[in-house]
Amino acid sequence: KNATIFFSDIRSFTAMSEKLTPEEVVDFLNKYMTRMVECVNKTNGVVDKYIGDAIMAVWGAPESAGTPADDAWNAVKAALMMRISLYQHNKERAAEGKPPIKIGCGLNTGPVVAGQIGSSERMEYTVIGDAVNFASRTESLNKPFATDILITENTWNYVKDKIIYEEMPSVHVKGKEAAVRMFAVVNVINAKSGPQNIDELRKFLGNATPDLGKVNTDEEEKKYKING
Repeated sequence: KNATIFFSDIRSFTAMSEKLTPEEVVDFLNKYMTRMVECVNKTNGVVDKYIGDAIMAVWGAPESAGTPADDAWNAVKAALMMRISLYQHNKERAAEGKPPIKIGCGLNTGPVVAGQIGSSERMEYTVIGDAVNFASRTESLNKPFATDILITENTWNYVKDKIIYEEMPSVHVKGKEAAVRMFAVVNVINAKSGPQNIDELRKFLGNATPDLGKVNTDEEEKKYKING
């Protein structure tokens, strides 16, 4: 299948969850997931799995909305819908005295193997392949780029005429000689509201502008610190 794969992740979820009771963690995730999954379902996507606080979704498998371009556009629309839904959710959390939630979304389009995978005792429908791995890698780059929706050149080629975007530093992918271009999604073209450029987007997100010259796109995201 030629599909568009999506990964999202809550920023600093581990630190947030450590301050909550088990019941509060479940309530927190269920309310958040309900909003995000609604955006996937409304755009003909399929939630592949939950990985802790992360969501993996796919457009184009098991069924396509028509063409790979249609699937890619639906996936990008879903991510933009998530941005709006999360903003509304954070307003409700602020009224309750709770801190805002920040997320990162990564999308990539490419060939995947789709089918029932697992053991003889338990199998599940999923998609696998380099395109999936790169979508996950793309999501992790939102943190150093201070963005919330990143798409690879593969996805950008299908949607570039429909969105306002900002090109980020290119990324080297294992097994590929040439660097892969990466783009931050700012908004849809002719949007009546919302950010119109990358500076307005970062202000909306509450993110400081990073020094992109110092961002190492080849470095894996570190989620631990070794005390020595």
